[in-house]
Amino acid sequence: MFKNYLKIAFRNLKKDKQFTLLNVIGLSAGIACTLLIYCWVHDELSYDKFFENNSRIYQVMEHRKNSGSQSLTDESSGLVSDALKVQDGAVEYAAAVAPPDWFPKSTLTVGDKNIKASGQYAGKDYFKIFSFKMLAGDRNSVLDAKNSIVISEDLAKRLFNTTENVIGRGIKVQQDKMFFVSGVYELPVHSSQQFDFVQSFDYLGDVQNWVKTWGNGGPHNFVMLKQGEDVNAFNKRIVHLITKNTGDTARMPFAMRFSDNYLENTFNHGSRVGGRGEYIKLFSLVAIFILVIACINFMNLSTAKASGRMKEVGIKKVIGAERSQLIMQFLSESTLLATFTTLLAVGIAWLLLPQFNQLTGKDIHLGFDPSLVLTLIGITLFTGIVSGSYPALYVSKFNPLAILKGKINLSFSELIARKGLVVFQFTISVVLIVAVMVVYQQIQFIQSTNPGYNKANVVRFNSDGNLQGKEETFAEALREIPGVVNASFTTHNLVGRNFGTSGLSWSGNTTDQTVYFEGFSGGYNFIETMDMKMADGRPFSKNFGAEDTKVVLNETAVKAMNMKDPVGKNIKIFGSNFQIIGIVKDFHFESLHEAVKPAFILLTHGGGPWNKIMIRIKGGDQKETIAKIQQVYESYNQGFPFTYSFLDEAYQKQYETEVRISTLSEYFSVLAILISCLGLFGLVAFTAQKRQKEIGIRKVIGASVNSLTFMLTKDFLKLVFIAALIAFPASWYLLNQWLNGFAYRINISPIVFVIAIVSVILITILTVSFQAIKAALVNPVKSLRSE
Repeated sequence: MFKNYLKIAFRNLKKDKQFTLLNVIGLSAGIACTLLIYCWVHDELSYDKFFENNSRIYQVMEHRKNSGSQSLTDESSGLVSDALKVQDGAVEYAAAVAPPDWFPKSTLTVGDKNIKASGQYAGKDYFKIFSFKMLAGDRNSVLDAKNSIVISEDLAKRLFNTTENVIGRGIKVQQDKMFFVSGVYELPVHSSQQFDFVQSFDYLGDVQNWVKTWGNGGPHNFVMLKQGEDVNAFNKRIVHLITKNTGDTARMPFAMRFSDNYLENTFNHGSRVGGRGEYIKLFSLVAIFILVIACINFMNLSTAKASGRMKEVGIKKVIGAERSQLIMQFLSESTLLATFTTLLAVGIAWLLLPQFNQLTGKDIHLGFDPSLVLTLIGITLFTGIVSGSYPALYVSKFNPLAILKGKINLSFSELIARKGLVVFQFTISVVLIVAVMVVYQQIQFIQSTNPGYNKANVVRFNSDGNLQGKEETFAEALREIPGVVNASFTTHNLVGRNFGTSGLSWSGNTTDQTVYFEGFSGGYNFIETMDMKMADGRPFSKNFGAEDTKVVLNETAVKAMNMKDPVGKNIKIFGSNFQIIGIVKDFHFESLHEAVKPAFILLTHGGGPWNKIMIRIKGGDQKETIAKIQQVYESYNQGFPFTYSFLDEAYQKQYETEVRISTLSEYFSVLAILISCLGLFGLVAFTAQKRQKEIGIRKVIGASVNSLTFMLTKDFLKLVFIAALIAFPASWYLLNQWLNGFAYRINISPIVFVIAIVSVILITILTVSFQAIKAALVNPVKSLRSE
């Protein structure tokens, strides 16, 4: 019997090629899109979940009260880990980490090889907490010695051409001190922590003793709780840890599941408000909507097509067919078509995967693991059964006598259901169109907003090796190069927060709130090189003698300090007096998701490991200028590879996620509209076919092609208007929620909604008119004869 169902299903699908083609195109596109989004979501959800004790690994974060607001940071004191391990019995392992983004890439030397690599410093328990696969060495002791270095599999191959027998071999770091390999680890792609080597945090504490003080923040701290320990109870015990050791009541530590940080990486006033997790929810919803739109097409077209098979159903009922058999027949047709389209969709997804990886910046492979196979089976059954159930139940319920007499009419509820599905389709389409335009405008706003400095044509690289301590002299040599406009150095990346402190005090301080300032240090010409503008006073200058006890504030710092006429006044930074010589106009050192924070700039003569050389060059012959910069660099710093980047590239990288989301939204919205239009195209064809006799009679009595086209089109345009009325408030609310994640944002213009409705109307008219005009042009004699 089942074989017979499949045979009949295949014949029916083959008989009406237009119906089959529309459904195949719509369903395969929808399923392919859903499959790609599933792969992306699965990839995102895989980050940091591979650790053996994932459920027990936590990162110590801090809530910080700051000038009446509350913020959240992943930084804390470098002593937190040791204190928790000793004082709290719930902690099994704990480790402080100085992450890779603190430091410039180091030069590692083995023989005649000089390789730039990214490293971090970590406590002894680090590899006990994080179960990276150890290819060599004992994870329990690899960081015990201060002169040990643990390297990645990739770095081992680059330095030694092998991962075998490398334990104990020496690596010179920064052409200075020798460290000895104690272990080799494998770093998975789905680790949010990406680093080439790890050194001892105890060693860092010897050379940078501030990382092991209670008053300074900066290091990251990780703990692994013992089996069965309650993190909420743990958080209640540690909330006053910083206060007990520093007296600072503004810092409140708490533990947060480490594997949650990758997805929930955006915070507002101390509360999680989204990040990648929000985009995962968003695109999962988009995938469901696109699949539902494709199923609605199938359902509407199948129902419409089934209405034309009434006589077939009637005859089968007369000769004894049970309703259950008819239902199985219709479901077998829909499931057969769904199976075929799913297989086609897999092929489409496989072909599109390279382009999709390029868009998302990932390396996703379409491997048929059990979860993916089950997902595909689920999609196939869902699509086949849901799409085929309504026409199966709808057609099979009628009395055979009424069917054969032709007395079957669509009920009001059935008409409303079909039109309601069309309205739903176009509501989603309108929401997506509005979303694409608003996201695009916000991205354009971000990219065109003046950050308060000129980010164009700025070459930057790290000060290392022999450059340290000679940055000012080196900058003077760079300024002599034709094509170099200006040059200086700074301790700050100018992209993201690098160093914060509340260690400032001033006369007349009336606030009872702690104020955190972002700290900048730079050489002479730093403000000029970055083309920052002064609101008052002046920048640092050699013309005024020693400037080591001078400070420049930004406008937000002056407001936070409630200071009038600040130039010439003194403030204290870490207990030392500094005179304010200038107020620089506010500039963005974080993304536009964040408001500008209070900041100060001090003069430095170089010598620190965090210095970055900043060089503004002329546009045009950049390659020639950079080649000359490299010559000067190599004359100062032999044995250190010259690597550089452009500041504007790093600035844009802050919005990499938003740009990708914008691009993906464009593709998905176009796809949703196309699928909706396919269904509309099929429904108009069916409507024209059902009203063929009416159209013929109207033509005979003088109706024009335009009037007939309008007659067939107006009902569908009404549905589009209803969809717009639903979509506009929904899209306005959703997009305002997204825009609220930016401290600096656009306002949604009414023009966006006008463009959206006009676009959908034009698309609808183009879709409907083709079939409507085609029906209106049919010879009425032929129409009437066919009836």
